[in-house]
Amino acid sequence: MAGNAGKGWVLDFSRDGKRSTWIEVPAGRGKPPVRLAITIVRNGPGPGVLFTGGNHGDEYEGPIALMKLIRELEPKDLVGGTVVIMPMINPPAIAAGTRTSPLDGKNLNRVFPGKARGTVTERIAHTITTQVLPHVETVYDLHAGGVAAMIAPSVMFHKLRSKPLMARTVAAMEAFRAPVGIMIKEFESEGMLDTTVEKLGKVFGCCELGGAGMTTPETVGVTETGIRNLMIHLGIMKGRLKTPVWMGKRQTRYLEALSYGCYADAPAAGIYEPFVELMDKVKKGQPIGQVHSPKAPGRPAAVCKAPRDGVVFMRHAFGLIRKGQKVATIAQETKGW
Repeated sequence: MAGNAGKGWVLDFSRDGKRSTWIEVPAGRGKPPVRLAITIVRNGPGPGVLFTGGNHGDEYEGPIALMKLIRELEPKDLVGGTVVIMPMINPPAIAAGTRTSPLDGKNLNRVFPGKARGTVTERIAHTITTQVLPHVETVYDLHAGGVAAMIAPSVMFHKLRSKPLMARTVAAMEAFRAPVGIMIKEFESEGMLDTTVEKLGKVFGCCELGGAGMTTPETVGVTETGIRNLMIHLGIMKGRLKTPVWMGKRQTRYLEALSYGCYADAPAAGIYEPFVELMDKVKKGQPIGQVHSPKAPGRPAAVCKAPRDGVVFMRHAFGLIRKGQKVATIAQETKGW
């Protein structure tokens, strides 16, 4: 790869062909710059889509699928349009295997649209916002649950005021054909890439594609199939939409988690023992796990209960848990939007 947007090099999104390069983001005095890998594949005028991975450093389906896409996708595969691929937008976190950057301790997905003269993580966000987002109409950010959570492979989206943008967002989600499509209410929407893209009037999808700091053949397969499906839906590629396999099934279920009442918190700190798995149906008040106290082994475990009827969309994966940390998300099934 060659090129250096950090020293005045201008990304060219208008030229046909396939180009891979680096955007260099200054990390501060005396420190080497952070290099963001970017590949642009274009075959004439048409829609533009950006795929990003590695927003958090312990989520791996996105980087794997996008690095494979860089190697495999060629301009001749496109009927028209531009595909922008950034497999790891938070390289320091990827290198450390952590959710936040070890360089400044910040969560990249909480500092958008970023700052030109901020910390290195804020500069990464500013670079993506100013140099890349203006050239696409659709953005799909490929996440997973990280080491702490297991999440049903899904496309998450938000309720939007603009009905036309909402319709386009839902259509893209349906075309991705993840095992789950879910409308969700975020705890902290400010500073997210999601919010920045939506404010620009562009289609955004946040994919949660696995968890527990690992991948499986099925979760990587869901990711790769969804990426291809979205390009077909946008008219960038020809082909038929396919439904991937997850848990041995080919299906998409639609869920909603639109209130804080969907989330169960740990009543105590300790070692978490889950009683339920992803997509299990539960009833309000049903025990879904318990927390054992290493400091008081003889004390009865603190029981975690489902806050409402629904389906387990997310559950805590890591053994240790803090008091107040999210144990599970209980979503409700819907027929669509």
